[in-house]
Amino acid sequence: MSNKAAIGWIAAIFVLMAAVTAAAYPHLPAVMTTHWGANGQPNGTMSRFWGAWLVPLLAVGVTALLWLVPSIDPRRRNYAAFRTTYNAFVVGMVAFLAYADFTTLAWNLGYRLPVGKTLAPALGAIFIAVGVLLRKARPNWFVGIRTPWTLSSATVWQKTHRLAAPAFIASGAVCVLGVLWEPLMWAGVGLVMAAAVGVSAYSYFAYEAEQKRAP
Repeated sequence: MSNKAAIGWIAAIFVLMAAVTAAAYPHLPAVMTTHWGANGQPNGTMSRFWGAWLVPLLAVGVTALLWLVPSIDPRRRNYAAFRTTYNAFVVGMVAFLAYADFTTLAWNLGYRLPVGKTLAPALGAIFIAVGVLLRKARPNWFVGIRTPWTLSSATVWQKTHRLAAPAFIASGAVCVLGVLWEPLMWAGVGLVMAAAVGVSAYSYFAYEAEQKRAP
């Protein structure tokens, strides 16, 4: 996705979030439910203003940060190899935040959605998007599996990300199935965490093996 297309999609999502939030605002309770436990029961609240506008404001901040990253990274030139994928990921992240925001608004408007099952496909899609991004990412300081060993060797970076990408994609697919059975969403989250730890450890051993082969 080109920079121009990404900016257009992001702007459209922002406008939609602002319009939906503004329309829903007068009908929201003074104290909104904004967090749910693993059992699906509400366990966190905020005032109406912050409950309604925190996620849209967060989306603006996250987008600004993600958009700035390629221009401040000392290895900014490497982003050219995966910038279109990176842009698509940023759009996907903003869309995920909008989806989560709309889910919260709907619940507080009286639509008692099963929050876990409702969020499962969106969360799984983000994990899948991360996997696709990992497959394309080139060595940099902000995006990918950034360990001392991947950042010290382009070969170790490539090997680690080649292993990480399918692991994240598979974990995301499991998470998506949480729409049918919620425990699968939590299983997907657990698999993502395990994958992150596993590939980080792998990068160390891959680097050590490379050093042993070096003349």
